[in-house]
Amino acid sequence: MKKVDFNKLQAGGDLVKVPRTQFAPMRSGWNGWLFSEAVVIRKGVGRKSKKNVAVVEMRIPAGKNNYGTIEATFYAENIFETPAVENARNILKNYEIKDTESFYKFIERDDVTGCDWIRFLIEKGFLFNE
Repeated sequence: MKKVDFNKLQAGGDLVKVPRTQFAPMRSGWNGWLFSEAVVIRKGVGRKSKKNVAVVEMRIPAGKNNYGTIEATFYAENIFETPAVENARNILKNYEIKDTESFYKFIERDDVTGCDWIRFLIEKGFLFNE
């Protein structure tokens, strides 16, 4: 995973990956964590720590093919670049999904799960906005 360059990070729209849940504390490093996509809201310097921080709106699971969001603050060293948009485009291309309407029809199927992250990208304007 590649850390973001805090100086190039744009508040109000950059897509990043942030840690959400530690599922295996006995593992070292980031091996044992689940990550979520997040949109940077603002960035600054921590009051007490004086370290670079960013406030993000991050995705959290809420149900089958749905998500919730929370606002959270992360130190810059815990914010990573994400290939989520490119990965989502490849998945949508494989299933021949070309617009938002066809995506929502697709996720209504009983055999489709785990599309909450793609829905987050669509609703935040990272896909189908060209």
